Amino acid sequence: MKATTALTYFPWLVKEIFSAGFALSATAFQRDNEYHPVILRYPLRVTSAWDIFWFTSSITATPGTLSVGLREPTHENMPRIILVQAVQGNDPKAIMEDLADMEERIAPEVAEIDYGIPGQGDHDELAHEFYEYPLETVGRQLRAPDMVQSEDMLLPASEAIKSSPFKRKAKK
Repeated sequence: MKATTALTYFPWLVKEIFSAGFALSATAFQRDNEYHPVILRYPLRVTSAWDIFWFTSSITATPGTLSVGLREPTHENMPRIILVQAVQGNDPKAIMEDLADMEERIAPEVAEIDYGIPGQGDHDELAHEFYEYPLETVGRQLRAPDMVQSEDMLLPASEAIKSSPFKRKAKK
């Protein structure tokens, strides 16, 4: 991040942190609080370690979002992917647009790079490969008690995984 960019980025980031914090706090006590966590796969346009550090740190500092991990490209000339979790994920397209805006504020020179998602170029739709809802895909054992569905049931002991990487100490 260049010094001139930092002068405008940091005040903007502080505003975003407070704005997201107040919005999240206000909806936390509502019955329909839009709690619908989503995991996004955001194709990075920034490439320097410094810019990736600021981008991922900014995501994590913003209430309601978390930078979960970084995936290296699977093919040559493909971008790194950052995994982002957002607790209010009803509109993954809007979240991707916000991430693209944040990334461009850190490194304005990436604005012309387009990997086919909203916010990067002129794209109106977000392909399903770029997001998933973990409460729908993680598995029946991990669902919150207030979200249990009829097909959810405890695994019988015979289906539970018996192996563990941790060795238990024998009792004397």
